[in-house]
Amino acid sequence: MQSKNKFPYDDLLTLAVRLGLGCGLDEEKAMAMASKALDGDLLGYPTHGLMFFSAYLARIEAGQIARAGQIEETHDQPGSFYWRCGRLPGAWAMERATTKILARLHTTAAVTASLGDCSHIGCLQAYLLPFVQAGYMVTISATNPGVRSVAPFGGADPVLTSNPIAYGIPSRTNPVLIDFSTSLASNKFFSNYADRGETLPGKWLLTAEGIPTDDASVLAANPPGTILPIGGLDFGYKGFGASLFVEAASLALSGFGRRRNPDTFGQSVFIHAINPAFFAGRDAFLDEVDLLIADCKASKPLPGSAGVRMPGERALALREEQLKTGVGISSEAIARLNPWLNKFDLRWPEAA
Repeated sequence: MQSKNKFPYDDLLTLAVRLGLGCGLDEEKAMAMASKALDGDLLGYPTHGLMFFSAYLARIEAGQIARAGQIEETHDQPGSFYWRCGRLPGAWAMERATTKILARLHTTAAVTASLGDCSHIGCLQAYLLPFVQAGYMVTISATNPGVRSVAPFGGADPVLTSNPIAYGIPSRTNPVLIDFSTSLASNKFFSNYADRGETLPGKWLLTAEGIPTDDASVLAANPPGTILPIGGLDFGYKGFGASLFVEAASLALSGFGRRRNPDTFGQSVFIHAINPAFFAGRDAFLDEVDLLIADCKASKPLPGSAGVRMPGERALALREEQLKTGVGISSEAIARLNPWLNKFDLRWPEAA
């Protein structure tokens, strides 16, 4: 476990925005990218936090993330819309889409959005919060059609990628926030292990020959190894099935998928939000969800366990704590960002 330095959230946000501005983003786009990266750290997903921000900056300078341009809206109905995003910053496109969906859910039972060819959007769980805080259910999936790192169940060749999906369920207490890769872990999780030269906790990968391994470096071998879907060798058909849904919802609906043979820097996104008031009613919905949560929490703990923790419970507690006491940033994330700070004559803020 890496030691972490803690900094005030507002100071980190200001710093990250200045880095984005230094790379040529306007303030709105820089703020969206900075805030969503920090949401990753706040919620306990450091691989998609400031650790990844240096990669975003490099992609901006290389032209792999567009600094400017317009979203092309080709279809717009009361319950759906479709955007071509032209490789604009994913966090900015997602914030605009979220605002549009929330405005419509006051008078519409459900809204579905498809975003084609934006840049990487970061931690999916962060995008659930505006929906559940407004009392809406939401499903979000996103994937990169230019990456092939996950084998279909029963195969050894890379066809899919980690294909994350997230669900948000509002309640009268803490919302339920579900966010997982349909593979055993994300690409970034494994690349970080490989960069550190560390052995994985389990044999979660396959070599190119289909042999289970705990060596993360096989993903960069020639020919490459692959990541196993959720369920591993025994029950991986479950993760494989979920991964196919993410591909269909995110890539096929958007039309920006694998048939275009794209590079590795774009993503396509699926968002589906539901207003419970248009079904059995808001109160009936919340009564059922609250009972479900209470029943789960009342379940007798396993021996040696602290009991049931609902999805998102720890992430929300960590977020609240870090907003008060400072955001933990690893020495590795600091090292990755230091060259960018030096380039733009910036300094890390005072520690919290």
